[in-house]
Parts: sequence; structure tokens; C-alpha cells
Amino acid sequence: MSETEDLYTRYNRMPTNELEDILYDIEVSAALTLGMNTYLEMKHKQVLRQILKERGVDVNKLLSE
Repeated sequence: MSETEDLYTRYNRMPTNELEDILYDIEVSAALTLGMNTYLEMKHKQVLRQILKERGVDVNKLLSE
């Protein structure tokens, strides 16, 4: 199983509100470090965004709040 598939499987088991919180925390953390995303952060964000979109969450609205 690839790293991305593993993340997807793990995150897909979690409730939507927890995924929203995790994505928000990663985004805020990146903003505080002048947007210096590591490869790992980018992978997590990619998977979280994908799952949240599949669940009907407007990710752009979530992050603009």
C-alpha cells in the first residue's frame, strides 16, 4: 500500500469534524511558518482535502473562516 493510500485509509475512518480540525491546524501551522510546507504536510493536506470533498465539505469555505 502506498503512503497516500495508507493516509486515505486511516483518515477515512475518522469523523468529518475531526478531519476539518486537522486540516485547519495544518493550514494554520503552515501560515505561521511562512507557508513552508514539508512534503509530509502536503501529503496529509492532499488526502484530507480529497476525503472532505468526497463528504461534501466546502474546503475553501472551511479555511476562510
